[in-house]
Amino acid sequence: MDEPRIPILAIDRLRMTTDGAGVTTLICSVGCPLRCRFCINPGSWDGTIKGKLFTAEQIYEEVKIDNLYFLSTGGGLTIGGGEPLLHSKFWKHFMEKYKNLGWKFYIESSLSVPRENIDDVIPYIDEYFIDSKDMNEERYVKYTGGDYKLFYENLMYLKERVGQEKITVRVPIIPFLHKTSEEANENGELLKSLGFTKLDYLQYVNPGNRKEISEVARENQKVLLPKQE
Repeated sequence: MDEPRIPILAIDRLRMTTDGAGVTTLICSVGCPLRCRFCINPGSWDGTIKGKLFTAEQIYEEVKIDNLYFLSTGGGLTIGGGEPLLHSKFWKHFMEKYKNLGWKFYIESSLSVPRENIDDVIPYIDEYFIDSKDMNEERYVKYTGGDYKLFYENLMYLKERVGQEKITVRVPIIPFLHKTSEEANENGELLKSLGFTKLDYLQYVNPGNRKEISEVARENQKVLLPKQE
């Protein structure tokens, strides 16, 4: 039987403090159910990047070079995307296979996936980094094109299953979506009222201002960008 493979967008080594304790390696997979207007990795969904297919063993061979860093700093692997939980069965297989290495496993997710995908990885993940986008349903849908109810219910489910202490919720300030800083602050206050204590506020930027992006990604942004006269 062939080993399962997933398309990998990028492997980013020697990261510090951004997405997990110690030294981490971020592994970004292709595929995302959302269409965030200022997506930092539009290549994960716009068709411009197919990704290189990796088995679990091939990923391990790529990242094991940093084993000493992981063990000495309490670091490990951060699973990102796109939306890594689209590949939850693969990551369950990977983490089950390599769970005894002493590495930490972190995940970055929008939680816009079926509930069973979350259940696949819960036994293995040490900390979750959840991109909340926006806690106002109307703004959430406008920015992501996604299902706010699915995200919200999955967020509360995750909190119930693993505890808020294992969840860092990222609270972005998004240009053209948040007309005032108070709107972004309201998101944080709502999350606090729901019992989340680890919040990470960050400023989004338009990736098209820093790098070439596809015409598909540019069209996707137009929902938020001011109309040209």
